[in-house]
Amino acid sequence: MRKVLGFMVALATLTLGACFPGLESDLEKAIERDDRLLQEYLDRNNIQATETPLGYYYLKEVAASTSKQIVNNDILGVYYEIRTIDGQLIESYLDESKDPKIFKHTEDGLVPKAMNFASGLAKEGEMFTLYVPSYLGYQDYSYQQLILPNSNLEIRIKYAKVYSEEEIKALEEEMILNYIEENELTGFERTEEGIYIKIVNTSNEGAPAEKGDIVGFTFTLNQLGESQPIAEGTNPANPTQISLGNESNLDFLNLSMEGLTNNTDFEVFAPSHLAFGISTQVFPFQIRRDLFQKAYIPQIARPFEPLYFKAKIVDIR
Repeated sequence: MRKVLGFMVALATLTLGACFPGLESDLEKAIERDDRLLQEYLDRNNIQATETPLGYYYLKEVAASTSKQIVNNDILGVYYEIRTIDGQLIESYLDESKDPKIFKHTEDGLVPKAMNFASGLAKEGEMFTLYVPSYLGYQDYSYQQLILPNSNLEIRIKYAKVYSEEEIKALEEEMILNYIEENELTGFERTEEGIYIKIVNTSNEGAPAEKGDIVGFTFTLNQLGESQPIAEGTNPANPTQISLGNESNLDFLNLSMEGLTNNTDFEVFAPSHLAFGISTQVFPFQIRRDLFQKAYIPQIARPFEPLYFKAKIVDIR
């Protein structure tokens, strides 16, 4: 049976297909190949899974009939294991002694997409096994030997918890406080808005930065607990610049820089809602930077996790 998603994807290429003969047929062939290989896998292993209109199949392994139904825009904590149907393990995160990994059930909430799509079938606490064609997984993307292009997937996923926005904010604040304590950091003060800031040193040179000023600064920006920066600009001769107070800036930049003077070194812990907001989640985490560099996803920062920002103001005008 032709899948709804396959039809929609093929339909979207009709205009291009008129200019580039063969494009539409190549896409349809890839979808048909995935569907055929997945169906053969299910038949060969006598798996009686339910087919969905989008092209993936599912088995409900653990039911929770009295729990909350998951709906659009819910923030979900999950445990999961991702394998190819050939048995290649991509990632296993099933240890429930650890915190679940979190994403928002929105259109672009998660890679692989099928894990997100299946959320709408589940209730809090339920576990599913998904059988996923590559066009709902990683498509033609590859990463070293971990992910090969056009791999159909078998995914176990437990939808362990539905979070409120207030619970997420509390979780992120707890992450920040635990990090400060574990690393024996001192001098950080919490602002009313929820960032933690430390003035490392200040020269009191010139007037404090005000809204509308052009502020130049050097910086490193890390996901909390990660040693490799997700962004940096360390050349004082060519600093990063913002117009202070501009709504396009990350909120924590406007909140932390106003009132500081030139040649001030400072550090900030910022929760995600005052930074990049809600970005696409990626499983496994280790492919995120590569997906970002190849423009598969728009933001490198993970959702629902704080950032650690170290900066020095080098110019105010």
